[in-house]
Amino acid sequence: MRIGTFLKSASLIAFLACAGMPALAETPPDQLIVGVSLVNMLSLDPSAMSGRESAEVNSNIYDSLLETDPVEKGVFHPRLASTWEVNDARDTITFKLRDDVKFHSGNPLTAKDFVWSVTRAFALGIGGSNIRVFGYNEKNIAEMITAPDDHTVVVRLPKASDPDLILGVIAGSGIGMVIDSKLAMEHEKNGDFGQAWLTTNSAGSGSFKLVRWQANDTVVLQRVDDHWSGPAKMRRIIYRHMPESQSQRLALQRDDIDIAMGMSVADVKALQTDEKLATAEVPSGNVYYLAVSMKDEKFKDQRVRLALRHLIDYEGINETILPFYGKLHQRPLSPGLPGSLPDPGYKLDPAFAKEQLAAAGYPNGFKTTIRVLADSPFVNVATAIQASLAQGGITAEIITGNGDQTYGAMRDRKFEMVVGRGGDRNGSHPYTSLLSLVYNPDNTDEAKLYTLQAWRTSFQSKEINELLDAALIEPDAEKQRASYEKIQTLYEELVPSIQVISQSYDTVVYQADLKNYIAHPYQTTRYRNLEKDR
Repeated sequence: MRIGTFLKSASLIAFLACAGMPALAETPPDQLIVGVSLVNMLSLDPSAMSGRESAEVNSNIYDSLLETDPVEKGVFHPRLASTWEVNDARDTITFKLRDDVKFHSGNPLTAKDFVWSVTRAFALGIGGSNIRVFGYNEKNIAEMITAPDDHTVVVRLPKASDPDLILGVIAGSGIGMVIDSKLAMEHEKNGDFGQAWLTTNSAGSGSFKLVRWQANDTVVLQRVDDHWSGPAKMRRIIYRHMPESQSQRLALQRDDIDIAMGMSVADVKALQTDEKLATAEVPSGNVYYLAVSMKDEKFKDQRVRLALRHLIDYEGINETILPFYGKLHQRPLSPGLPGSLPDPGYKLDPAFAKEQLAAAGYPNGFKTTIRVLADSPFVNVATAIQASLAQGGITAEIITGNGDQTYGAMRDRKFEMVVGRGGDRNGSHPYTSLLSLVYNPDNTDEAKLYTLQAWRTSFQSKEINELLDAALIEPDAEKQRASYEKIQTLYEELVPSIQVISQSYDTVVYQADLKNYIAHPYQTTRYRNLEKDR
């Protein structure tokens, strides 16, 4: 859709008029306009939100007990909690909360709201999978996370672990965002804890509040002038649905938007010579991958998975499709972390792949499907893999969809192949980097370990699980490093259900006069301190 066509939509013209923002003009000094595809924004419920865009929007609507530093890995800053302390036994974290925080509704924020927000997710079964792996479940959550008074939260660890990993979950995930329990329960229907209402409404205490969300069109956040931490610099943040990279490029050049996300390689390259614009490379612990379901009889066979490993043009994909969004990488552990190993050097080798397929009983290949997001670069990667699979005799139909249709099929464990991006978002610790891709302690459907890619794909190795569990509590750094290396070697030998193609990073293009803009690597970019030098 061209930018001119987009701007002529009646709904947007009406909105711009009421917002006092002239169409096709320099963005106002007190409003931030972000161009991004909103197709994967399906819910703003912090526990059920899907897509990176939902995570960023909610990071500005809701507050957490603490926040991760956008630059220094493993560093946390106070937010709702003024202090926190880990006991000597390292099995309990005690948070002391501020006493001057109010939700947007005017209701006071207390420790009980945090406990309610966490336990609600477990009660509904809609979140918390990234904390379940540390031993939390529906039966013990009420005793593990408590509020002895209105300004104290006590988090106990169900089993031996690194408390910093728990802090990371609380700081960087939806389950740590504190919901106004009183307001949400006013909208409860049929015991849903306000879930239906929270899908399109908000109940937070952040620097901005939601004033409008029109699916696949516009999201508008308004500054909270009497916010407990002081008013944000921007009066309004407007997210505009711009799924086409060319539209974003033109809008940036015409000063119609301030930030563009998810642009194509060609358009990012073209804009790098524009002195009015700047680019930011945002690191991520996520990886681009080809995943298969080992519930499928074909993909249970290790020889078939080995064939797929050699039916991917790794170099071609990274050189032509993923510049600005990925760098060639083939391991589950992010490069640069303790225990990381050199790439094994997998290559496209159709002849070898055909041998493996024939040995597995598929001399003429087979037919399958690839689920993928309709957005760039995902669909481009899937198209490239479709072509290289054909060289091995595999005919793959591409099924495009939004985040719920694509990753929802993975969460339901009802798919054949998926080209996607996932893993440990921040990539700051070797344990969590491996946990997200190789660990699966319970391979039953009922376990609902949604954030674990191995569970989604029905891959399970008892030895890998035991090695990773032991590495987490190993006090000797060299022994711990050796365990991480052994896990990767074993993972390679087993020919897993996920083949890593590239280490993910994001490239954001923005107006150079934005001050204090730091794109957050955990999809939690906050705009309260951003301002414009104009």
